[in-house]
Amino acid sequence: MMLSISEASKVLKDDGSEGYVLSYDPNQRSFKQAMISIVFTGMWLEAVLHQEIVSKHGVSTFRKYDFKSYRDKLALLGVTNVKLLEQVDSFKSTRKELVHEKAYFDAGLVKVVQREADLAQSILQMVSTELGLG
Repeated sequence: MMLSISEASKVLKDDGSEGYVLSYDPNQRSFKQAMISIVFTGMWLEAVLHQEIVSKHGVSTFRKYDFKSYRDKLALLGVTNVKLLEQVDSFKSTRKELVHEKAYFDAGLVKVVQREADLAQSILQMVSTELGLG
């Protein structure tokens, strides 16, 4: 949905030159869809990691890891994919800023929520693959 909204807002340049112009979306539909994707990916990731840790290591181990990072939880589950571990670190930071409305620039970086939603989708797929979930 988010990608189709973004694509619909692209208009070819009037002068015929290469590229396009993004039209303004007063309802911010693409932004809202990206936010939904990020939030629900976080919920899914928490649920999957909880279930996997409890089933493989027990409740007491999960309690020790409950407030640890996604990276630590995935490492406990045997995930060694460096790209995925780096991506979950980035995802957690972005999700936290968005969900908790941190309206400031993080070290001068400007984040585009649609790109961050793409990252969330990538994480969902990679975690599923790494943990053999389908």
